[in-house]
Amino acid sequence: KGALSVDLITRTQLLNDTLPAISNNLRLDVKYTDMNGATISIDDIKQGTDFMAVITVGNISGTTAYSNLALTHILPSGWEIYNDRLMTPEATPTREYTYQDIRDDRVYSYIDRLPAGSQVTVKINLCAVYPGRFYLPPVYCEAMYDYLIRANTAGQEVTVF
Repeated sequence: KGALSVDLITRTQLLNDTLPAISNNLRLDVKYTDMNGATISIDDIKQGTDFMAVITVGNISGTTAYSNLALTHILPSGWEIYNDRLMTPEATPTREYTYQDIRDDRVYSYIDRLPAGSQVTVKINLCAVYPGRFYLPPVYCEAMYDYLIRANTAGQEVTVF
């Protein structure tokens, strides 16, 4: 007996992700380093190599603090995650994120609050385990309750030899 208004927001994931890197009020920098912090190329990685993903999320809005950010890093099939919490549970590393969910093939890191002009760095220990050519999906970060606040990298092919 009255007017009904509906908003429909959809998302899709392409089979071959050709989307460019996007930055909308967030800056997302991803670099891969050896365990000593020296930058490495992930285009061709030797099997058995231990390395780190160093992801920096910055608030470039200038005036607005963002809350409830979710950072997602999905890994190629040839890489594995070292879950430091399983190896040394008594050690509590210093971290800039609020909570981290480590799965078999991805890591979700959650940031409660990111003030304007600030940044958070997340480090993930990885190992190149299985030889082959794999696809590294985009790393992305978004505000969980505002889909317009987001940033992502471009996806790329990686090789473990």
